[in-house]
Amino acid sequence: MFELKLSQGAKPGKGGILPAVKVTPEVAAIRFIKPYQDSVSPNRHPEISNVSELLNMIEHIRLVSGKPVGFKVVLGSYEWLDDLCQEILKRGIERAPDFITLDGAEGGTGAAPASLIDYMGLPILESLPALVDVLIEYGLRERIKVIASGKLITPANVAWALCVGADFVTSARGFAFALGCIQSLQCHTNHCPTGVTTHQPHLMKGLDPTNKALRVSNYVKSMLYEIGVISHSCGVPEPRELTRKHARIMTEKGITASLAELYPDKIPGKKIGKM
Repeated sequence: MFELKLSQGAKPGKGGILPAVKVTPEVAAIRFIKPYQDSVSPNRHPEISNVSELLNMIEHIRLVSGKPVGFKVVLGSYEWLDDLCQEILKRGIERAPDFITLDGAEGGTGAAPASLIDYMGLPILESLPALVDVLIEYGLRERIKVIASGKLITPANVAWALCVGADFVTSARGFAFALGCIQSLQCHTNHCPTGVTTHQPHLMKGLDPTNKALRVSNYVKSMLYEIGVISHSCGVPEPRELTRKHARIMTEKGITASLAELYPDKIPGKKIGKM
């Protein structure tokens, strides 16, 4: 599948920067850029400035590739989701994105500006149920798959996302930890002490593929097993059968509340008549 990245983790509205020191001849050849010069990615796709152009681009990529196409985003507000869903219904649900990958403000890398890490974007705890509910209300939930991201690195985190309504979960941070990341916030400096994000030979020695491959494999196996344990303990045979009634979270009052109470079920297709 193909994913259009509109924003991610701690960098909503901020383009990517690959500093010159990390643009080796090998990297430059792969990316068709000049070696040892900063590579600055724009903070947006110039072809996409509204929901109509977003759907146009998704349709174009799908026609050219023959593959499922969706987009990745960090929500800062919810209003534009109504515009998106209304435009989809106007065109026909077959023209909808095949999936939406929702990242939370918890995501991002150590290279992100501190002001964005601390203050920008909605946490996945708030934005995931909101996205799922909007899709349900417009009758689009079955058509559009929801992928949850945002520092979901433990079995409990993943089980929560499935309870809320995600179809599946992706994790970059979890795999980075399995590789040996210690969150030293040196990703962009070429001085990563564990060898994960550096081209310096003496530091790269810390990233032994034989050893790290085993660690990554163990992480995946452990994650899948523990999610299965949680699911079976909730009385369902498969993790995707988890629902909001299966989970409770701690509130500011120090007592728990059911996700089903905090986020009541929406009526499918409720908003269709409000276009």
